[in-house]
Amino acid sequence: MTTTTGIRLGGLVLGSDDPERLSDWYRAAFAPAAGPGTVLMVGDGRLVFDRRDDLEQSTREPGRILINFYVEDIDAVVTHLKALGVTQWIRPVEHFGPGRIATVEDPVGNYVQLVELADRPGAGR
Repeated sequence: MTTTTGIRLGGLVLGSDDPERLSDWYRAAFAPAAGPGTVLMVGDGRLVFDRRDDLEQSTREPGRILINFYVEDIDAVVTHLKALGVTQWIRPVEHFGPGRIATVEDPVGNYVQLVELADRPGAGR
């Protein structure tokens, strides 16, 4: 097998009939200090919110793609999301092999996973 070098994931495009609303949710949830717009920098990657008129209002198969956010303190992020009114928890915080994980639903039904790795400070509380 040939190894390919120089490739990195640049971002993830989320299509929506209301990309501003979806962008606002992700900013409030994960990057409250970020300015407005339809591109959100998350670490070295980008979440791009694209207007699409060929989509249903809600994702038909939400488990097909899981958006993962690695977090340092999963309990703090869960508390923040609950304060924002997030109620669609697909999977509450639980332990898994390398740490803890929780899965929440975004406003259009995509699954967003919060992952706290055990080798991070404060993990595994």
